[in-house]
Amino acid sequence: MNNKRRIVYWIVLAPVIAAFCMAGAASDKNADNAKLYQKSLETMVGQSSGYVLPQLEKWEFRTLESYGAENPTWKDISKHNRAKVKFSKDDYNQLFAQGGNFKVLVYNKLIGTDTSHIGEIDGSGRGIMKDANINLQQYTVIRLVFKDDKLIQCRVWPKLDQSGFSGGTWLRR
Repeated sequence: MNNKRRIVYWIVLAPVIAAFCMAGAASDKNADNAKLYQKSLETMVGQSSGYVLPQLEKWEFRTLESYGAENPTWKDISKHNRAKVKFSKDDYNQLFAQGGNFKVLVYNKLIGTDTSHIGEIDGSGRGIMKDANINLQQYTVIRLVFKDDKLIQCRVWPKLDQSGFSGGTWLRR
């Protein structure tokens, strides 16, 4: 009798374990893709924007923001800072403090969506308010910095939601 319970236990547990393994594989795919993007872009440091930007189009990234400045101050750079995609003061000192003609480009690519349902339950366990759906879109984000039309820095964020790169506001497209 004990062996039958074990067999039933493993028959029930095996699909659950398989589902967790598959979910882990999907998130690893996004991280692996981000590493590939980062390595490819690092090999392009020193190249012109005409060489680098077509590669982003091949990867199906879309422009989120672009701006340029000549000899920018910290105040100029911080105007464009976005939540998790922002420049720190150390970044400013390393990249912009020497002066020059700069162009900053931020690209994003939709990698998945996640849906949640919310509502209220009364004391009897019944829903008393209509469930609301929240759709969260997740993106891979790339930030490029060009100085005098040469790539000097690239940074890739493997997975951010809209509020992670929009300054806390939800973007609907």
